[in-house]
Amino acid sequence: MATDQVWTLEHDGRRHRVVAGGSFAHQVRWYVDDELRAEKKTMDDKVTVEAAGQTLRVVHSGLGTPRRATLYDAGESAGALTGLGGTDLVPAPGSRAAAYEHRVREHPTRYAALAGLGGVAKVVVPILLSVLVLRFAVSLPWPDLPSIPWPDLPSIPWPDIPWPDLPSPDLPDWSLPGWLRWVLDHATYVWPVVLAVVLARAEVRRRRDQDEKRRAAEGD
Repeated sequence: MATDQVWTLEHDGRRHRVVAGGSFAHQVRWYVDDELRAEKKTMDDKVTVEAAGQTLRVVHSGLGTPRRATLYDAGESAGALTGLGGTDLVPAPGSRAAAYEHRVREHPTRYAALAGLGGVAKVVVPILLSVLVLRFAVSLPWPDLPSIPWPDLPSIPWPDIPWPDLPSPDLPDWSLPGWLRWVLDHATYVWPVVLAVVLARAEVRRRRDQDEKRRAAEGD
């Protein structure tokens, strides 16, 4: 049985505690001062819960592991949609979320590289699966289907319209750089990788900002 992931946070004089668990669907319970404020159960990897003018966002990995919980105050709804800003709750010491947070903080380059590999996998795996399915389909003994005698349709005598011969403008001879042409030709494959790396870098910067918030809160 999977262990629930717990986060806590002291915010504006109130103690928030979030519990994420569930075997198939993701279940999130949000407590404030040990009283249940809201709960939600869904199959989405990003669980958003709204109550009392605040928004809670719990993010899971692609495999369903709870990664982080972020609290957004009133007026920060845009950040809740994009995943930026807000205040991260602190994962329980020794939990999987705490270990993940430590890895991102201590090894940002490795985290970005792994995210890039994940982007590559999203491109390569579907291609390999398509090739396997195609080879399997070709190897199947398909039955010989009879040919359908399609009727001969009459030819329609379309009118010959004398269109005017317009002069074409003399455009300068210009071509795209080779590297840009290659990127555009392979944009379908390059884009997921670039997006994964960019998002990973943004997550590293967001973690650093959250660390500064925690240090400032501890100093107060």
